[in-house]
Amino acid sequence: MPSKKSTSTSNKGMALPDWYLRTRLKMRQILLLVALDDHRNMHKAASHVGMTQPAATRLLGDLERLLKIDLFERNSKGLLPNGYGQSLIRHCRMILTTLDHARDEINSISSGTTGRTSIGTLQVAAPMLVPKGILQFKKSHPNHTVLVREGTTSTLMPALWRGELDLLVGRASNDVAGEGLKFEALYEEPMCIVTKKDHRLAKKKLVRFSSLVKEEWVLPTPDSIYRKRLDDAFRESAGITPHSAVESMSVLTNMLLIQESEMLAVMPAKMAKHYADLGVLEILSVKPPTLSGPVGIITILGRPLTPATTDFIQALRESIN
Repeated sequence: MPSKKSTSTSNKGMALPDWYLRTRLKMRQILLLVALDDHRNMHKAASHVGMTQPAATRLLGDLERLLKIDLFERNSKGLLPNGYGQSLIRHCRMILTTLDHARDEINSISSGTTGRTSIGTLQVAAPMLVPKGILQFKKSHPNHTVLVREGTTSTLMPALWRGELDLLVGRASNDVAGEGLKFEALYEEPMCIVTKKDHRLAKKKLVRFSSLVKEEWVLPTPDSIYRKRLDDAFRESAGITPHSAVESMSVLTNMLLIQESEMLAVMPAKMAKHYADLGVLEILSVKPPTLSGPVGIITILGRPLTPATTDFIQALRESIN
């Protein structure tokens, strides 16, 4: 049974030969490791991969003896992967994702399409850049499927690491290389503060940012990159942050809230101008906090890109010209 000795110094410094995992790791062990991470229970994990609990226990034991390290620790919450286990499981997920891509491509060839590319997009890129990139990409890949997932950094970055996304479009933190990521900046975009057309602040020629702290707000969620900038700016200018707020990263929800209430919201400049030109909102004459960095493309450093992903990145570049 896995024990806490997995973190002992006797395991430190052990190096596996280049060929070791390639020739010794079994597909059933890969499936079991991922299932154990998902369920944290040997019985449930064994059932999920279609084997008995004793067989699953032996399979895990064989792998740990092969590697000469423990991969899991047992506590009141069940089986928890330690540092070694977390590392191996992350790569096992990537292996399974790659095989899923292979399956999808084979099925696509059979059905007359040419594969699928999965894109993660943060709010700053969702309404304008990504749709334009897709339209540009589809000109040369008419039968290729593009899957788009919109969310926050905290929800999309793990999916990128697991291989569920081929790339992420949005803003990145300052030290992306140190985080194992590659970032290609495409453009800078300021943020605007917006409200409905007939809001009492809409026609004012000058609005002080500090005066907006008592207004009702639709704010980005706390895990978004720009939210911290907003909170810091309010604390610096008004000493407090807004108390009356809805937290949302949904463009549609935010638009409806703005139009049906007195709420203010922050929005990327290009998106705000688009909706202002349509006559559905007003951009306030106030300077919001500075940017959190340029908008660009985030990929995993050192992970090979599929030809379709490379073409999609080029389509994003061309769509901003």
